[in-house]
Amino acid sequence: MADPLSITASAVGIIVPALHGTRLLLEDLQQLNDAPKTISRLIDDVHSVHTILELVKGVEDEDWKSLGRNVAEQSKATISSCMQACNLFRADLQKWTRHSEDGKLTWLDRANVGFFKKDQAKAMSEQLQSCKLAINLIVGVATLYSSVRNSHVTEEIKKTISTKQGEVQGAITTADRQLVVLENKLEELNLSSDDDDVAGSSEGKAEVLR
Repeated sequence: MADPLSITASAVGIIVPALHGTRLLLEDLQQLNDAPKTISRLIDDVHSVHTILELVKGVEDEDWKSLGRNVAEQSKATISSCMQACNLFRADLQKWTRHSEDGKLTWLDRANVGFFKKDQAKAMSEQLQSCKLAINLIVGVATLYSSVRNSHVTEEIKKTISTKQGEVQGAITTADRQLVVLENKLEELNLSSDDDDVAGSSEGKAEVLR
């Protein structure tokens, strides 16, 4: 059986690189001047996830131990998936806006991001929202543990904690399933759009000129 301390350390250890990944993506998105609405919505989602990860970073070791091994392992997997999604989307974004400089989108890149890649941006937003929901519940239960650590724990409090912990595990499981589906969808969209890049350039020009 894995050492609970090592599992906790592993879960905590993924938070710093995840914060780094969300911050880099957020900076890249915010640098895009006059960005399409899909990007504006995505900025809000990335910012929300970054904020909630900051809260997770503040969860103390004792509270991670109280959350248990399963939650710690699932939390690590969810945060890791979120980090990978941010890193991959950032790489895609840099490819989609390769004709632009200093945040000023060329007509081609604007059409590419706002029209041809809008499905990818939407799928990414859905991924981030799933991550945020699961991670937010983790923070909520950890905060509950922290608030009662030095207090008299009644049966009612125990029942509340048990219920909330069950909700966390359920939410993480649901989020993980959704992430798998969304990751597959993103991969399919990326493969499809890569095949259409050449044709998309001329269509993007016509769309912008309308």
